[in-house]
Amino acid sequence: MKEKERLIVTGLVALMLILWLGFPLHRSPRFAGSLWGGVFGVVGSLLMIVPLLYLFIKRIKRLKKKVLKWVSMRTLLSWHIYAGVLGPILVVIHSGHKYESTLGVVLTAMTLLVVVSGFVGRYLMNRFSQEIREKKKILSKLEAAYEQTATVLASEPERAQMLQPFSGFFGRILAGLFVHESNVEPIGTQSSQAVDPSTVLHLSESIADIEYAIKTHTTFKAWFGKWLKFHIWISFVLYGLMALHVWGAIHFGIRWFDPWKTSTSYYAHSTVQGVEAAAPLAAPPNEEQSAAAVDSFSRHFGQLFRKYWHEPIAIHGIRTTAFDYKGIANEVGQPGSDFFKARLALEQVAPDRLGGGNAEKTFWINAYNFGAMKLAAENYPVASITDSKISDGNPWGIRGVRVGTEQYALHQIENEILLKKFDDPRIVFAVSCAAVSCPDRTGDIFSADQLDRQLDDIVRGLLANTTKGLAIDRQLKTVTLSWIIKTDRRLFGDGGDNDLLNFVLRYAPSDVRDWIDANRSDIKIKYFEHDWGLNDTALADEKN
Repeated sequence: MKEKERLIVTGLVALMLILWLGFPLHRSPRFAGSLWGGVFGVVGSLLMIVPLLYLFIKRIKRLKKKVLKWVSMRTLLSWHIYAGVLGPILVVIHSGHKYESTLGVVLTAMTLLVVVSGFVGRYLMNRFSQEIREKKKILSKLEAAYEQTATVLASEPERAQMLQPFSGFFGRILAGLFVHESNVEPIGTQSSQAVDPSTVLHLSESIADIEYAIKTHTTFKAWFGKWLKFHIWISFVLYGLMALHVWGAIHFGIRWFDPWKTSTSYYAHSTVQGVEAAAPLAAPPNEEQSAAAVDSFSRHFGQLFRKYWHEPIAIHGIRTTAFDYKGIANEVGQPGSDFFKARLALEQVAPDRLGGGNAEKTFWINAYNFGAMKLAAENYPVASITDSKISDGNPWGIRGVRVGTEQYALHQIENEILLKKFDDPRIVFAVSCAAVSCPDRTGDIFSADQLDRQLDDIVRGLLANTTKGLAIDRQLKTVTLSWIIKTDRRLFGDGGDNDLLNFVLRYAPSDVRDWIDANRSDIKIKYFEHDWGLNDTALADEKN
């Protein structure tokens, strides 16, 4: 490995390790399933496959003969090295530092191990070979000097006799205490009278040291030859885990990409805590039947919501409304429960007969919130909606909400129906992510005749919460806003700081509005770290 290349690759490996160690400071569970998270993941995975080319070309003679007509093995090795480091860097960024699923943790660990083992093995192998070559040159010079000195001493029996007591291993150790070096000229320039017995001793010691070093380096080189074989084997394990991860991402759904365009769901062919998924309807419901199903869903979901809703408590030091998810989970498998009836009612709704307006907007917001609650309840106990028990870090891609004969993912309901059709930024505050940092829920579900007031209230409530919605440092002139505003900033005008502040001014408390108006030109905007912990009463801080 050339020195320049070695320095670059060393820097890249160090960057990868620093990025991995960033998880205590930064976590973004939704990033992996986002558009840019997906881009980083796909590009990183493709780069990680590039090293296979070098491996196969090097070992398949026929293929190697053809490829070498166009590119050298040295170039292929460079591709192998750089792609093998850049790919994992992009994959670590893609992860968003969300290391909770077993597969994700193992995959990340294996990625780091493969890169480090390949880097260390190759670098040390080169260093060992270089050290062996250099030490053999030194050994050759020492042996020549020793022969020259021995020849000179052979003509001086008295001087040679001084070395007799110091033959053998222990004798050489003691020689330095009794035989002192004289001020002599370097070997090759001194006369026969100037040769000192200590010179022979020092030469023999140096030769022994160099021979031992060569033997040690040769042994290490042999061991690291095995290390590289280990690197190759764990690389194939890594590729197997990568394939499993990609399959899982497609199977559970990707928030920004829907390759199947079908109604297949993660839950469609399975049972939910002993309850079989409902069979497809024999015929789609008419408008009257669909309206009755919407009313039934709203009634049972509303009763479920009010029964298990709890006034604000502190979870992880953040004030939030919460739910008794254990109680909700107990209703999942009970046919007569509100949860069960709400789910069945959803399956009787015809989405194309909802009629538009606030009635349809209300229905889909409630359907989304029921779906988020359903994910947590069906997999309870979980500490977060992003828990590995629910999905591989992307619960928003699971097609777990059945409306009529179709299965919907949460991201579909939010982005492809609600935001696309109604273009109302307040929607992102109304759809629940079942997390501590999400906007506080009022004590009831949304209703069509009160929807606008409810949407305004939920935004006002969030911006009145200084632990997750809006906080001001007047001295530093800093406004800290909810992470939701940051991640969905495209919905607020042009997404610039000025338009974000304009939106905040519509809903912030009056004293906050006055201060922002007076200091707008100097204000710096920051964002709260989003806490994905489940807003579950069982997770309340002890002081509650």
